[in-house]
Parts: sequence; structure tokens; C-alpha cells
Amino acid sequence: MVSGEHENRGPELQAVCTTFVILAFVATSLRVYVRAQIVKAFGADDWWMVAALLAHIMFATCAISGVHYGTGRHMSTLSEESQFKALRYWWLCYIAYCWCMITSKVSIGLFLLRVTVSKVHRWIIMIAMGLTVLTGLIFFFVTLLQCSPISYFWDRKIDGKCINVDVIIGLTFLYSAMAVISDFTFAILPFFLIWGLNMSVRTRVLLIPILGMGCIASVAVVVRMAFVMDFRNPDFLWATVDIAIWSDVEQGLAITAGSLATLRPLWHKLTASLGLASTSFGPSKPSGMRTPQWNGAPASEPRKKPSAFSLTKSLLKSDKGTTREGEDDYGMGNLQPMRLRDDLSGHSEREKSDKVFNTWKIQGPGSSKLSDEEHRIGEIVMETHINRKNERM
Repeated sequence: MVSGEHENRGPELQAVCTTFVILAFVATSLRVYVRAQIVKAFGADDWWMVAALLAHIMFATCAISGVHYGTGRHMSTLSEESQFKALRYWWLCYIAYCWCMITSKVSIGLFLLRVTVSKVHRWIIMIAMGLTVLTGLIFFFVTLLQCSPISYFWDRKIDGKCINVDVIIGLTFLYSAMAVISDFTFAILPFFLIWGLNMSVRTRVLLIPILGMGCIASVAVVVRMAFVMDFRNPDFLWATVDIAIWSDVEQGLAITAGSLATLRPLWHKLTASLGLASTSFGPSKPSGMRTPQWNGAPASEPRKKPSAFSLTKSLLKSDKGTTREGEDDYGMGNLQPMRLRDDLSGHSEREKSDKVFNTWKIQGPGSSKLSDEEHRIGEIVMETHINRKNERM
């Protein structure tokens, strides 16, 4: 049995921090490669995740440095100088943790906004993201300024005072609750985003957990709640090791899972290069439906005259022939809120009272007619013609 003088939980904290920093660094690096080199759509969500990684590295560095001076050991066994330095590194961990979780939540929220069309879903994401950021900022400023002067947190030889530790405990529970609600909101929404798309059931089932990976960090949040009361323990550096461990796990999981959700294009590239590519992720049509005809019939069939009911989808291409940043690696980036209008142009031979055929055109925001400018920059129009048969009852 190890005596209290030699008890040291510091190596546990070091191992956890090292492991999750490596995982987060690899996942984020792959994310940057995919967004910058493969899909060429490096966005704000990617920048926020890079910022989260830097904050996580700061947390791990401070935690490991604190272990060197006494974090994980009983304070009665440490010199005043060691306590001084270990507590100062712990205070820096507070700051790094807050910024890591704020930036990672913003990144995950922005990622989901890139593939979300429904206004209701977008508002839900923004509200969940906003509440998490708000509570995170409150927690940040309270922990930053919990002692006056700030240095009184680690140097009790100077004159000063700190707020009641119960305030920190209460804010920790509040932030943890908001983080769990936010994470599970981000986990549930992908079901509604994906399930209505024209994909095979298998593809949808595979995509939903990929987009919902961000909620994995909530596991660490829930586990950490059991140790929050240890903030009251006067043997602070020894008693709060579990809080530090699960806080690092939370950060590592948030960054790693949030980045893995963006790596599907890399998987496609690897399987294609190895000759293992399959169509399991590609769009498919429901059983029994005829294959849509784009700009005419397939070569094996005679071209059919377009019916009066046509669906037009417009995609603007950039000057270099690649889609704009709105294009997403899940094939949903070009989806935008659209409006419908009754367009009987080109079918003047039919009266508006004709109940057999109608013509509807889906158009994006902007003018109802294509301008010369749009034609010049390469407007691509794809039409799917859907025949409607007048069935007798």
C-alpha cells in the first residue's frame, strides 16, 4: 500500500492529456487536409476547430507542467513554491478549458449550419450554440476573476480574497447541463437533416451518427459531474485530479469527434485509390421509381419530350469550375431555401384551367430569370422531368 506521502496521481493525468492531445491533433490535421485540399472549402467552422485544438494543447501543457510541480499529490507533501506553481498552472487550465469548449461548440454548430436548410432547424442550432457560448463566457470570466487580485488564487501569502467556492461549483453544474443539452441537440438534429434526403436507407443510417459525433463529449461531462464537489476539498491538488482528467477527455472527444465528422471525402479518396470504392454512400432512388433523366433521356432510350411538370435545380459554378464554398462534402452544401412559382411559360397551348398538368420551377434567391451575367459565369441547369399520368378513379 502506498503511503500518503508517496501517493501521486499525476501520471494518470499526464497519460490522459498526452493521449487525447495526440488524437485531437491527428483528427484536426486530417480535417484541415480534407477541407483545404480535397473539397477546397475551408470555412469558419474549420478555423474555430483549429482554435479549439490550440486551446486544448494549452490545457494539456499546463496540466502536465502542473504535475511536475505537484498536481496529483497531497499538498501537505509539497513545498510552498511547488504549491504556488502547481496552483498557477491549474488556474491557467481553467482559462484554456473555457476557450477550448467555447470554440469547439461554435465549430460543431457552424458545421451543422452548413448542411441545414430548414429555418426551424437553423434556429434550434443557433439557440443551442448561443446558450452554450453564453454560459461558457460566464464561466470563463467568473473563474478568471474569482480572486482579487487574480494572483491570490495561487499565492495566499499576499492580501486578497476569493469568491465562495460554491459559486464555482454552481457554475460548473450550469455549464455542464447546458453542454449536455447542446450536444444532444446536435446529435438529434442530423436525423431530421438526413432522413428526408434521396439516399438509400443504408447511407442515411451511416451518415446520421457521423454528423452526430459531436455529442460524444457529453459522456465525459456527465461523468465529471460526480466529482465537481471535490472543489471544496482543502487538499485541492490531490482531490481535483478527476475533474482535470474528465475535463481533458471532454475537450479531446469534442475536437476529435467534431473533426471525424468531416472526413468522409478522405475515406472516399482512400477507398477509390485502393480500388475498394463502392456506391453504398451514393444517392439512390426509392424502390420502384424510374431513374431521373438529366437534360434528356439516357443514350439507350429515345429522348422524350419534357412534360409540363418539371423540376429545375440550378448550381452556380465558380470561375475555376469548382463549386463555391457552400458546396459541402455531404452533397448538401448547395441546398438553399428556395421558393416556388407557377410558371406556365412554354406551355401556352394549355389553359391555366387544365387540371392534368402544372409547371413548377424551383429557383434560388434572386431574379426569377437568368441574367446574361449568370450565363457568362457558367450557369448549369439540370432538369428532372417527372411524368404525371391522369389516372381514372
